[in-house]
Amino acid sequence: MTTCLDLTAERSLAASATKVGSAERVLLPFKEDSLSTEDKQSLLQRYGCQSSSYFNLQAGVQHFGSAHRGYVSYFRQRFLGSEFNIAFTRPVCADEDFHPLLDALEASTKRPSIFMAVDADCASALIDRGYRCNDMGVEYSLSLNSFDVKGKEKKYLRWASNFGRRGFVVKEQAWSEVNEDRVRDISERWRQTKAVTKRELRLITRPPEYRDAWGVRKFFCYLKGELVGYVFFDPYFQDDKIIGYTANIIRACPGIKPNGFLDYTILEAMKVFQKEGVARLSLGLAPLHELQSFPHEIASLRYLQQL
Repeated sequence: MTTCLDLTAERSLAASATKVGSAERVLLPFKEDSLSTEDKQSLLQRYGCQSSSYFNLQAGVQHFGSAHRGYVSYFRQRFLGSEFNIAFTRPVCADEDFHPLLDALEASTKRPSIFMAVDADCASALIDRGYRCNDMGVEYSLSLNSFDVKGKEKKYLRWASNFGRRGFVVKEQAWSEVNEDRVRDISERWRQTKAVTKRELRLITRPPEYRDAWGVRKFFCYLKGELVGYVFFDPYFQDDKIIGYTANIIRACPGIKPNGFLDYTILEAMKVFQKEGVARLSLGLAPLHELQSFPHEIASLRYLQQL
């Protein structure tokens, strides 16, 4: 969204593979086994409490873990002659299984790991393992329980919330109810306005899926019957309950005036989530935004971030 003063800013952290020592631990060994799609979804419902937890299910990544105790998702990447496991959200497991899971991952892959865009609790656990962490940016989220558009500071949001009077209509729809060619065309035209024009970004975001997807909510905005934009929301969980949604895919057809109909789309979706008792909405990560120093950071990496 463009303006919202009820936002909560949460730091996202990148944990490097450089270790500075680790404490001795006596924990139950972690034994890897095969993970079905249903296993990954079930574990996500139980432990997927980070707003980016659904990113674990994106295509083309590897999963290491157990159907009974959790898993970590990662992408194998070669950099400067070495290979790393790039993990892009916190491991999906109980707190007591965090260290055994990562011990087993390191022993199995025999590669160092880099964790990107993890939350503060995960960063703290990684520091206990000897990792060094750098601030990566800000994630903005808000409480749906108390959200409204009242007050002088929310003048823009009140303006956007009235786009229905301008002919805009927002619908939550199944994939079979929308024009797939139009959805893809909007995405392609939108991407041409961005720095990366040839491919979808992945890992710290999740590429769009042009189909119905487990748990994902898709809201489409129409103007005079024509699709002009859409927002896809990924769920995140705690103890088998949805505690929030992340506005992961936000696409608009360039040139549609006035600007603000995507904000209207999000506001309309928020009304639905509020009625369902959903607690939070995340607006996603703003990489490199308002970077702050961190006690266990790598100075050279911070210098590169500032550049």
